[in-house]
Amino acid sequence: MKIPNLTPQVIHTDSIPKDPAYGGLRILRVQDDPQALQAMQTGAYEFQSPAAGYSNVNGILSRKGFIAKAGQSRVAVTLNISLQTFVDLVKYDPSNPPPQDYNALGMKDMHDRTQSDFKGQKAANKNDFKDYLLEGIRGDRTLFLPTISGWQSSKVFDRTVFVVLDETNPHGLYGMAYLPKAPVMQADGQTQTAALFAVANSKDAIDAGALDDMIITLEVELNVDERKAGQSFADRNGRGSKKNKNLVISLDTSSALSELRFAAQQGTVFEERLATGRNTSTSETATKYIVDLSTMEQMLLNVISQGRIKPEHFKRFHVPYFEPFASDFLTMLGEQFSAQWLENTPANSDPFRRIYVHGWPFALKAIALAYHRARIDEIGPLAAAIGVPDASKTVDEAFKAEVEKQKSNWEQKPVISLEELRDRLTKIRWERYRKHWTDLTGTKIKDGKIRRLPLKSAGGKDMAVGQAQNTAYIINAVVDKILSDNWADLTQAIDA
Repeated sequence: MKIPNLTPQVIHTDSIPKDPAYGGLRILRVQDDPQALQAMQTGAYEFQSPAAGYSNVNGILSRKGFIAKAGQSRVAVTLNISLQTFVDLVKYDPSNPPPQDYNALGMKDMHDRTQSDFKGQKAANKNDFKDYLLEGIRGDRTLFLPTISGWQSSKVFDRTVFVVLDETNPHGLYGMAYLPKAPVMQADGQTQTAALFAVANSKDAIDAGALDDMIITLEVELNVDERKAGQSFADRNGRGSKKNKNLVISLDTSSALSELRFAAQQGTVFEERLATGRNTSTSETATKYIVDLSTMEQMLLNVISQGRIKPEHFKRFHVPYFEPFASDFLTMLGEQFSAQWLENTPANSDPFRRIYVHGWPFALKAIALAYHRARIDEIGPLAAAIGVPDASKTVDEAFKAEVEKQKSNWEQKPVISLEELRDRLTKIRWERYRKHWTDLTGTKIKDGKIRRLPLKSAGGKDMAVGQAQNTAYIINAVVDKILSDNWADLTQAIDA
């Protein structure tokens, strides 16, 4: 007689089909599948085992953004959970990250780039938010908590399962999310998250039962790698004025201006020498980076439109029209100045920004304006067409039509030719201590006298230290001089 096999039959997670409409997420639709429902009720699935390493929470699965075939939608689960569940599920306190697994899941770089300033004012903000939460716990106020937006690494996405219980709303499937026990990093709401972790460990919260009775809304985006996480941070933090524009620019891989910069810098001296702003420097003595991303963005806007358009008005369909000009401009700068922009300063010389005007943002922005004006008959019609509306056409069709209209009516001619501009840039003496530059920019003053520093490149002589003010007045003064009839004044070798 054959001995019966009483071992429970386990249905492995990798046998659950992936739904292409949801980015390949493994989805069980038990509402319409009696066999799947019975298997769930008997605990037959591998992911239901306590040893499988999952957090099981009820939530709503949805696709975010533009979900049509041409779009790039996101897959996210929205959860309304208690403070205790939030802490257990998220694991990741941005002010005190778990070193053992956030590094392995590709979170370290994004944490370093977006959270390395979790001190000073941000630490004070965390404490203020904690106090706000405690006031709510004590009944002193109503808590108005925004949704926290987080993400889970793409490295655990293949093991993530969503069990659909109700498909009435095709844009919000209700069910149970089985999330692997891995940290959830915040794309928005870092300070609030850090405050919630602090409150969860407080006596006030424990005594008041807040671990069970404080409810938080968490949206977890699934299948996120470092690039997507960076884009999410940039999109959420890059609108309006922010304290670290360079960081936002470095992470904003989807902006048209970023795409233009990336294409234009290829093969130029700028390719590996743009400072992101968070652990990088473009100070007078720093030599690794030529300019930061914010300066480069403004340089390109000057080339495109003399700085008259905002970054958000420059669209992807504009890129092919302006990329040849942007590439030529950056190539021209490299041909003119790369020999002076040395990353490793020779023993008998000085850091390039200490010597040369062209190492400073104001000069490069001025040259960008001069470049635009030298090719204004080509670039001008393109710039004039940006943002011109036509209700009867798509935005890119309206742009193309307006370009043709502007070209047919364009009358403005270059002040000088591009060849003449290149020739002038070659002949100009760019040392900061030359009198023609200090006449334009002024000098630094110490004790009522012109400040002077010994320069190795000048044989150890004490040379005047010119100002490097990055203001519209100075930038316009420089470009006007370069394009003027008396530009040759800038070729003199007279020291201040």
